[in-house]
Amino acid sequence: MANIFNIIPGPQEDTCCILLYGEIGNYGDVRAQDVVAQLMEAERTYKKIDVRINSVGGDVHTGIAIFNALHQSQADITIYIDCIAASTASFIAGCGKPVKMSRFGRMMIHRPTVCVCANADELEEYIKTLEDIEDILCSIYSERTGMSVEDIRDKYMDGGNHWLDAEEALALGFVDEIYDDPNRVVVVDSLSEQQLCERYTAQYLNATKVSFNKNEKMIEQLKQMASFSDCADEAAIMARIAEIEAKAAQCDSLTAERDALQKENDEYKRKEQEAADAAIDAEVQTAIDEGRIGEDQREHYVAMLHTEQAESARAILKSQKPKRRAAAIIGKGEPQGHNAWDERMEEIRKDLEK
Repeated sequence: MANIFNIIPGPQEDTCCILLYGEIGNYGDVRAQDVVAQLMEAERTYKKIDVRINSVGGDVHTGIAIFNALHQSQADITIYIDCIAASTASFIAGCGKPVKMSRFGRMMIHRPTVCVCANADELEEYIKTLEDIEDILCSIYSERTGMSVEDIRDKYMDGGNHWLDAEEALALGFVDEIYDDPNRVVVVDSLSEQQLCERYTAQYLNATKVSFNKNEKMIEQLKQMASFSDCADEAAIMARIAEIEAKAAQCDSLTAERDALQKENDEYKRKEQEAADAAIDAEVQTAIDEGRIGEDQREHYVAMLHTEQAESARAILKSQKPKRRAAAIIGKGEPQGHNAWDERMEEIRKDLEK
């Protein structure tokens, strides 16, 4: 069977599906390193991850690695048994996440086995390893169902293959829920379990073909853009999008900082302009107080002092001879009721009367 392991985008933007379809093991369709890598990538990109199982089993050590990755993940994971979860696939489903099983699905549990060519000493080592693995599997099934380890061992580790349909698996606690599967495969007695898995896989992939094509088309369109032209695959594209988002966030922060500085600068300019206007008003008011110009010329000189003709206007004001400077200073400097000019005039008058 071709390697079909992949991440499939879900119906919502924040959901995806990881397929554990096919034989489990480094020699098979589902390899631990692929599952772990895809799971880590999915955790960074999606909020909810559906892990769908259709497998007759495979290498138990690969299965334990996948079990641990799913068990330790903090992501919102739901396990779906779409068709068959046999042998190694059955204990992967016991990883501690919610498990849903197709109404037409099957689960098979049996004692771990190994095919070897070994001498007596090597066989003893294999037996010890198998016993250890059996203890691990019994513990997983026990935690999943609530049955004791010994009950699991007595019932399922007797050397036979124990097949459970969805109702049995639900009643015994191996799954949490049964769902109706639109892609169900009609059971034919002449089909082996492997053939049943393969037929289901073909139907499932055909049903999701549109989604695959749409996803691939979107990736190809992104690759045509300059920002993604060097991206080899979807993972690289998602990483580039994350970089662009980070830069956009940084740009937003810089924009906010720029706007705040612009506001401060505008306020400074406003106060500076108010001060300049006040200085011009005071300059013109002084010229009026001193009699250099009349009140009717105020607006004219204020306007000129706000233009490039300001220096010319100041030169004109300075050239004008003050008319009321002494009287203004004397009038403003003496207390009310005491005028030095009037006193001097009174002295002159008295001298003339003598």
